[in-house]
Amino acid sequence: MRVRIFVESACKFSNANDIKMDFGDLAYGNQSISETTQINCVSGTPFKLQLSDGLYPNGAQRRMKHESQSAWLPYGLSVNPNAGQGNGQNINVTLTATVSENDYQNRPIGRYSDTVVLTITP
Repeated sequence: MRVRIFVESACKFSNANDIKMDFGDLAYGNQSISETTQINCVSGTPFKLQLSDGLYPNGAQRRMKHESQSAWLPYGLSVNPNAGQGNGQNINVTLTATVSENDYQNRPIGRYSDTVVLTITP
């Protein structure tokens, strides 16, 4: 009798819940926040993580939109690591968002938000 199997390259998010990044209330200074999620890839599987441009980009610049006005707030967003090789164990992935005081100091007060999709490809 012969038994065979082929293990394919595959990756998944270990926690499929939405990641919520909230700067809270801003008044002064450059701000940075980080959140962590995890991925798991079959051992030997190369992976790449990509962030979408969000809902309101201006070229390559991501922007959050004001909740009730036509106003946008530029921000930065990065993922680390953005590529690697799976080892069959959970891999921590850190997302970091930044806003500059120069970008938000002269914006209308109120809540700004955006939605970005994080994808993983084996």
